[in-house]
Amino acid sequence: AEAANIKMAGDEALSDVRDDIIDDINQYVPVQGGKPQNGGGGGLQSSARMHSDQTAHKGKLTIRWDTPYAQYQNKGEVMKGRPGPTRTYGPEKLKYTSEAAKAEWEKYAEQKHGEDWVLAVGKGIEQRLG
Repeated sequence: AEAANIKMAGDEALSDVRDDIIDDINQYVPVQGGKPQNGGGGGLQSSARMHSDQTAHKGKLTIRWDTPYAQYQNKGEVMKGRPGPTRTYGPEKLKYTSEAAKAEWEKYAEQKHGEDWVLAVGKGIEQRLG
């Protein structure tokens, strides 16, 4: 089953570049202030290694940032109100402490690095099937 081999090689190759993809994206993830145990420091960035898929499955690898304020940081807008349906965001923008930090960091990183990721996965597939 040639197709199955290709799919397996694809998942393996994507799994191999997982950490590189996380590193590329994390350049644009805000560094939250405060004590590491409160989600501060590099807590948001390091959460990606813990909470993301460890391996690709059926061509899919999900990268997750999971800290209490990850979604709010990703929106890049000042949050108003309590958590729940009445919460609103913006229009004021968050001021990130890191120069490189971006709202919707995964979309930004994909525009900047997506082609490299595709090439790296392609190379990995070739090595496995070559």
